[in-house]
Amino acid sequence: MGEESRDTQLPARAREILEHYLENPASADTLEGISGWRLLDAIVQRRVEETDTALRSLVAHGYLQRLAATGAAPPLYQLNTSNVDDAKRLVQRPDDN
Repeated sequence: MGEESRDTQLPARAREILEHYLENPASADTLEGISGWRLLDAIVQRRVEETDTALRSLVAHGYLQRLAATGAAPPLYQLNTSNVDDAKRLVQRPDDN
C-alpha cells in the first residue's frame, strides 16, 4: 500500500487527531481528553469559517450591514433595517435543506 492510498483512507476525525499530534508532537492525552477539548480548536475554527461565510452572504444579500471599526477593532455586524420585512419572510420560510 503506497503513501497516497494510506493517506486518502483516513477518516476525517483520524486526520484531525493526526494533524493535532503533528502540530504538538510532545502532547499526550486520554481518549476523553482528546474527544473533549483537544479537538475543540478544530471545531471552533470550522465554526468560525462557517460563520464568516454566512455573514458574508447576509451582507451580500443586504440583510446585514458590516460596519468598519476604528483602529485594530474587528468589524461589527448589524441588521439592515431597510430589509427587515424581507428578512422576516426569509426566516419564516421552511428550510430548503
